[in-house]
Amino acid sequence: MASADPITAITVSLPPAEDYLMYLTILEYNMSPEILPTLEGFLQDPELTQHIGWDLIHLLLPQPGAEKCLTTIARLGNPREVILKVTEELQKLDLESVEEEGETPPGTTPNDLDGFCTLVNLLSILHPRIKTKHPSRFLSTSLMAVLTAFRPSNRATLALIAFVHTVFPGKKRPPLPGRKSSLQIPTSSLTDQTALDPEAQDEDPAESAIQAKLLQSFVTHVLEEYVNANTLEWAARLQEAFEPRKVVAGRTSLGEAFREEVELQTRDTIVGQLVAIARDLGLTQYPVLFDAIYNTDSHPSEYETEYPSTPGDIPLSQAGSLFLITSFIFSSIIFGSQMAAPELSIFPDHAKLVKHFIGTNGPMNIGGEETGVIDAILGIGLWLEHHNHFVSGPLEDEDFLQHLQFLSLLSANNPSPTLRYAAHTLTSSILHAHPVDRLRLTFITDTLEECPFETLKGSAVSWLKEEIITAQERKSHNAFDSTVALAAAQPYLFPDTSSLASADDMELIQELEQSFPFHMSVVNFLYFVGGKQYTHVVPTGMMSVVEEIYLGPLRTAQQKALKLVEAESENSSGGSVVELQLLGDRIALCSAQIND
Repeated sequence: MASADPITAITVSLPPAEDYLMYLTILEYNMSPEILPTLEGFLQDPELTQHIGWDLIHLLLPQPGAEKCLTTIARLGNPREVILKVTEELQKLDLESVEEEGETPPGTTPNDLDGFCTLVNLLSILHPRIKTKHPSRFLSTSLMAVLTAFRPSNRATLALIAFVHTVFPGKKRPPLPGRKSSLQIPTSSLTDQTALDPEAQDEDPAESAIQAKLLQSFVTHVLEEYVNANTLEWAARLQEAFEPRKVVAGRTSLGEAFREEVELQTRDTIVGQLVAIARDLGLTQYPVLFDAIYNTDSHPSEYETEYPSTPGDIPLSQAGSLFLITSFIFSSIIFGSQMAAPELSIFPDHAKLVKHFIGTNGPMNIGGEETGVIDAILGIGLWLEHHNHFVSGPLEDEDFLQHLQFLSLLSANNPSPTLRYAAHTLTSSILHAHPVDRLRLTFITDTLEECPFETLKGSAVSWLKEEIITAQERKSHNAFDSTVALAAAQPYLFPDTSSLASADDMELIQELEQSFPFHMSVVNFLYFVGGKQYTHVVPTGMMSVVEEIYLGPLRTAQQKALKLVEAESENSSGGSVVELQLLGDRIALCSAQIND
């Protein structure tokens, strides 16, 4: 049965010398890279491969250089049995543990990412071979197995792009060329002879539509996974395009980075490939995509155990549909594509999108949503704001205030500085665009009074300043061109800081470090309204009250905290010292102005 020479052993035992079951045992015993060229030659016999091919998958997958054997099995083995074995092997993979993006060097044991790409390539050969009444049942099983194993690395995503290019019916465009990217989309060749399906049946006429919807759904879910894991900076790049004057001179813009850096180019290219496939599959109608976003009646797991019987049984990814819409808009602005824009407005459409995707786990968790989702939401909002698509229907005060609250919380809580800035810009623009001054003032004072985030309270101070400046420039006779605005905001804008005197040393330092963004905004604002140009907006006697209850106690606390951190400089960050010094300098200017 066994020989000192593995090649001799698998040669002399070749059926009919041994039965197929025994031959599989011999192959398993002698399996090594050394026998693969010989085995690949034996597997050219369709009868042998149809009997044993499916049971060799798990033996060959870990072997360096086994791709030719596996491809031959996919071409000549029983396609139904081999597909089941491939999906079974997909379920065993752990792509979380694979970190590198590059190909595994020849002769090295393949890792799970290599295995994933190989198995997906086999599926692209196997599915066109299936001739059965309900091929969608095989396809849905494979797609669910692939999605379960998938982790959105570049290589894995490129493998899926190649797979969909191969299996979907209808018009196929050539893959988009990568720009400077070293990653190439792998393609499986079907030019070699493939064996007929031994159990071939006529296909049900309804199957074509079901398979197309399965692939549509699949692409939207792959797009969701990839965009959420690979930052596209849609919102920030749109901001740069809309306001190029705000791009810092001498610093590489995000637009330039995505044009010049290979890693970022690759992201754009891969997303572009996924979007192109989605379009080829017919996902170009905005009503269809919005219906998918707001359809909460079904989810992908519904056909894990029961095969879909109609296209309506198969949902698109909600986030993936959002990303398609955003990509269409983004490409029309940045790349000049001819894709028609959706007919949307901030109210009610963008507000509805925000409510659907943001804050679903409660307002305090806003900002923790998937990065791609936040980026897409903000990108669409910035596009609408730039094109003055503000209101297309009734606008209730409650809806306006809630929309601003959610967007402003994104500006406070998200870890990405570019997304925070985009959220702040969008919030500010929407706030200032509302025609009713009293409602704008309500949002500002509510934020100052109730918001637990110091950075967001600092933003509210800047909104108040912008409203006062705008009212002055436009000669508007409203709450911001009189004492009304400051009278309403004063209790929250200039809080009583006398309690700082009773705080112990550590509490005092921590309190001032945490509240620095707010206090710095307030003292800057105080210096602004203390100038002669804006005396008409300051209520009578306000400055003396501010000096007594806010500025004076704050100055005392700042001086004490500064001495403490300077004395403990070895254990404190330099940033604390600088911030306290800046705060002290600005307090001194305000006090001098008030007492002048």
